Amino acid sequence: MLKEQLAKLALNFVSIPQNYQLLVEDYSNGQAKFMWSKSKDDLDNGIEVTLDKNGKLIELTRPPSTDGTLVTTEQQRAIAEQFLTSQYPEALNYLTLSTVIENEKDTKFFYKQYVGGYPLDSYTTKIIVSKYGEIIDFRYDGYTKTPPTFPAQLASKEAILQQLSKAPWKLSMKYLLSDLYSVPQSGLYPVYESPILYQSFNAVNGEPFFEHEPEEPGTFIPFPDIPVVEKRITIEEMIGISDCMIKLREVEIDENTLGIVWREKNWPAPKDKTMESFLLERLEDTVKAKIDKHSGNLKEFTWFKDRTGDLHLSFEACRDIACTFIATYFEEYVPYLQLQIEEPSFNKANRAFFTFPLHTAQGLQIEGEHFYVGVNKTTGCIDLLWSPRIDLELLQSYEDPSIQPFENVLPALKEIGAFLQWSRKYDENENDEVLEYRLGQIETKQRIVGINATTGHLIVNKI
Repeated sequence: MLKEQLAKLALNFVSIPQNYQLLVEDYSNGQAKFMWSKSKDDLDNGIEVTLDKNGKLIELTRPPSTDGTLVTTEQQRAIAEQFLTSQYPEALNYLTLSTVIENEKDTKFFYKQYVGGYPLDSYTTKIIVSKYGEIIDFRYDGYTKTPPTFPAQLASKEAILQQLSKAPWKLSMKYLLSDLYSVPQSGLYPVYESPILYQSFNAVNGEPFFEHEPEEPGTFIPFPDIPVVEKRITIEEMIGISDCMIKLREVEIDENTLGIVWREKNWPAPKDKTMESFLLERLEDTVKAKIDKHSGNLKEFTWFKDRTGDLHLSFEACRDIACTFIATYFEEYVPYLQLQIEEPSFNKANRAFFTFPLHTAQGLQIEGEHFYVGVNKTTGCIDLLWSPRIDLELLQSYEDPSIQPFENVLPALKEIGAFLQWSRKYDENENDEVLEYRLGQIETKQRIVGINATTGHLIVNKI
């Protein structure tokens, strides 16, 4: 279709309020994408429509109404399926309802294409219907008329599960949130984990799809004894925001975090409304920061604008700058920090990066919890800071519990099962759906994080 036709057709799917403006009108990659909102800073209530080159709906997002007549879940499903077949009359000949998630404000319906009783990885249609019977979210991923053949013979599950006790297991310390993992409360947990838990196995021959290469152990030293400098008072001074920059927006990321974005006042904004220009306007030459909403403390920031200067600092000098920054502004964490020793290197933006892992008072490193700092060798400035998620109070009050030997928690392996699933494999020789076994908890089929080293219970993902 012509661009004008596609633009007109998009308006058949949504009603645009008078106070909304068109932010994106993009015709690329065989699609037409449109986005409207009250402003560039209010995308949460935006309206989006994506059509294919023939005018068929691919994606739709719109905010729900605030009142209306309530409909039942059965009515919501009927509305979802009527909408789907109005666009793709043959879709339900190939797609089957797989999951229904009911919420207070809406119901999510997921339709998938099944082969041999298992859904293909590549074809999922999502439809969300509001409690008033409106289509507020739609994503169509199609189906295939030439699905893969289900294997005539499958590998033995038992042979795969027997590998669990022989696999390498290590003790690690993890910070786990109770919203995401099967732990009684958010906190630190000693966990036995193994790469086999994330492995998948060919359903025909039982062979793993990738070979696990043992990780080279990192080299760590205590945090250096380094003098602090005078603190800069404001967040802007800490980050390096200059007078020629303005605050573009401040948004609430979650209940604990604010996001702030700055950019130079005279930045030349793109004139067109393509998706590329929209993303450039959101990101190009910006400085983004996250601030703790309650304490006002800096959590992280990133310079997406390149800065250059006349300095030629060594890797060691940059490391001292990073250490000084941490010691000055995050001194309470220093007793729990190490410095990871890296080979000296700089990226194309003249930045060197340094990792400061956290550990408990008893010395066990906390997986994934660290400060990560990028220093610009031409300016001597900090261009990037990531901080740990864990609260300092939790770290200070934590006492290592009694950890059981791995032999004592082996019975937990009996709760692990092997489950079939289709998965799309991408490599040089293969770009097809392949049937595989993955490991999960027998009762819930959820993926496994590891074994609680104090209780011997499996810890699994909740979502």
